[in-house]
Amino acid sequence: MKSKKLLRVLSYASIFAAVHVQAQNAQQVKKIQSEYNMLEIESLQQKFNKTAKAQKTKALQMAKSKGWKSIIKTKDGRVLELQKVVDGKPIYYTTYNTDAALSTRTNHLQTNGSLGLNLMGQGMVAHVWDGGVARASHREFDGSGGNNRYTIGDDAGLGLNFHAAHVTGTIVAAGIRNDAEGMAPHARAVGYDWNNDIAEAVNAAGNGMLVSNHSYGFAARDRQGRVQLPQYFFGGYIEDSRDWDVVTFNAPDYLPVVAAGNDGNDNSANNNPTGGFGFDKLTGASTSKNTLAVANAQDARVGGNGNLISVSINSSSSEGPTDDLRIKPDITGNGTGVLSILDSSNTAYRELTGTSMASPNVAGSLLLLQQHYNNLNNTFMKAATLKGLALHTADDAGPTGPDAIFGWGLLNAKKAAEVISADGDNTIVDELVLSSGQTYSITVESDGSSPLLSSISWTDRPGRAITSASSAPVLVNDLDIRVSKGENSALPYELTGATTSARRDNNVDPFERVDINNASGTYTITVRAKGNLVGGSQRFSLIVTGIRGSSSTPNPVPPTTVSYCDSKGDNAQAEWIDNIELGGISNTSGAGSGYSNFTSQVGTLSRGSSNTMIVSAAFSGQSYTEFWSVWIDFNKNGTFEASERVVNGSSSSAANLSTTVDVPSNAALGSTRMRVSMKYNAASSPCETFEFGEVEDYTINIIGTSANSTFNNTSIAATSLNSSEIYTTSGGTNTQDFVGFATTDETTILGDEAPTALEVYPNPSNLEVHVGLSTIENSESSYKVINSAGQVLKIGTLKEEQINVSDLTQGLYILEVNDGQRVFYTQIIKK
Repeated sequence: MKSKKLLRVLSYASIFAAVHVQAQNAQQVKKIQSEYNMLEIESLQQKFNKTAKAQKTKALQMAKSKGWKSIIKTKDGRVLELQKVVDGKPIYYTTYNTDAALSTRTNHLQTNGSLGLNLMGQGMVAHVWDGGVARASHREFDGSGGNNRYTIGDDAGLGLNFHAAHVTGTIVAAGIRNDAEGMAPHARAVGYDWNNDIAEAVNAAGNGMLVSNHSYGFAARDRQGRVQLPQYFFGGYIEDSRDWDVVTFNAPDYLPVVAAGNDGNDNSANNNPTGGFGFDKLTGASTSKNTLAVANAQDARVGGNGNLISVSINSSSSEGPTDDLRIKPDITGNGTGVLSILDSSNTAYRELTGTSMASPNVAGSLLLLQQHYNNLNNTFMKAATLKGLALHTADDAGPTGPDAIFGWGLLNAKKAAEVISADGDNTIVDELVLSSGQTYSITVESDGSSPLLSSISWTDRPGRAITSASSAPVLVNDLDIRVSKGENSALPYELTGATTSARRDNNVDPFERVDINNASGTYTITVRAKGNLVGGSQRFSLIVTGIRGSSSTPNPVPPTTVSYCDSKGDNAQAEWIDNIELGGISNTSGAGSGYSNFTSQVGTLSRGSSNTMIVSAAFSGQSYTEFWSVWIDFNKNGTFEASERVVNGSSSSAANLSTTVDVPSNAALGSTRMRVSMKYNAASSPCETFEFGEVEDYTINIIGTSANSTFNNTSIAATSLNSSEIYTTSGGTNTQDFVGFATTDETTILGDEAPTALEVYPNPSNLEVHVGLSTIENSESSYKVINSAGQVLKIGTLKEEQINVSDLTQGLYILEVNDGQRVFYTQIIKK
């Protein structure tokens, strides 16, 4: 019998140096990073950093020649700073200038709250970008939650700022002055000024950031009152909107919370508003699909039980919708007459009003919901789940149903926390994956007294940014939810105007909710996608309330109507699986509890293909011979059959086992479950609990056959599908092989011509490929190697005109080369 040994917890070093405070603890950060493509995160950080610096340099040069001021302070205390130039016009960021906790019912979550949860933000971290930073020595950053809870995350070139202080205090102030207590008074905060915000956000997201606040945006008018924004910025899905979706898509645990703006009383800046006169005032980050845009309400009247009695919008709050009639702003917080700290001294306070105050009211509340979920589930929610939960449980305000003033209504943190607490009993909060051609369905029983509410939420892929007015939908993957009883099927909400909505097929919003009042009996909830999903699959979150029990599938799994058996290794602190590589999965993990659910990590394999798989073990002491078994549910029937065992081998002395995984030519297309089992000294079965070892589950996406197609030097053309950039082969190649490949960064093909083909040889290759530079203008060109799931596996420069592919698994890849002027694409085959 082997002795049990506990591992020492190693300190975790940040992958990037710019963030001074880790988000959450090291184990939680590592878990989040294990689900991210960190190579792509780093690439995006470098790209956004370079772009922001270039735009700022150009803007400052033009400002000098044209006499523009780079920083402006207005009489009412606002700060404006020049960021870039668009269409010859200077574009400035500007600030958007505690009853808040009462209005959003956050006080019910806190110590002495009615729910008994004692959530104060312990161990949580909020990130705040603003027109400067807070005073770190302010007394409200000390107190019962710990001292020195505020740090600065960048060079803070703008210095101390009253607005940044007020916003940060609204989130984390300790409550030394009782009426200035923040939403999460024991949480830590990291502050940044707004310069280079997107690059810094990528960086922080890569280090585990969950929630950030942005109480600023583009100034609609200059100091003289002249409109300075291009008209298509109002309600438009512009480059800045898309950039935030690029960040959130690549960091799906991260939710940016943004202020909607304070132009509610300006009805003439936008000369062609969507939805009618007096609306369509949102710009930039607030028109992104995956951010949470917050409107500003007056103090709400709330009963002692937390039920909303009444609430009114503040007239200064900017209204939506977006130009494609998405529901924006998303939600409303309380930002009127909010008392918080200032930067002028360690004891300075002041009341301020604006969406700038409503946004941190919501952001701090969401931080507590993440804390609550983690306390119960030992993991954090995906951003889509957190956003969906907030919208699902919001109190309707204004016109019935969602609208472009309140969004889905006033945040109700109490109700959201109750949904989390009841998950698995009389609510459902599931994180799932839907594959192309797949339908997910679940049967629920109404509780007979509450409205039956069913919603889906997803982090959508970045769409195509506009450069002129457009009402075309920017949704890429369009999921649909239906709730049926017998022959009757209920539809979700969609805006029909700024203040009107209808129950109909929604093809614009990445959140859909179906409400059934006076529900009784049994209902079927169905989720499917329109057409093929870009990327082959789409993560989504399902939330259901008003039910009696549930028949929900385990959380999270690919959405099948069957369940997989349990399997677990005990004593996993002695030996454990520490690395799995297959089909784009490259997961390094530490000692666990004997079973780890990594189904959020997706590997892509082709029908009929042979693929190299690497598995390895780690030990706390002496190493032993470990036996490996791997099953892939190729027929997607929910069981691991003997014929689906693809690996049966052993490794010793902590060495890797490199083996081959063969995919049947008739394997079912789409996402399915893979189980990896490592057992000491004996082979295992797929449904077994054993003494020493570990079991891990993953998702495998099966795509069409690629082995018999000819790919050499076939050009790739840019086509359009659902407003996303899709790349398929031309010249007769089997296009099914490329279903699901899409760009995940900023690449844009200008004009109507297909990119020029690259000279790549040898192709196929098992060692390296050479790139001919005769058509490329810059020998320092950058390249990316991307798999069929859209994951960036390699990046570099073509200094030596060759790319090492020996470490890639067998299969088809896309090579992207950017010479600074043009983008080239071709396919490469690893033998």
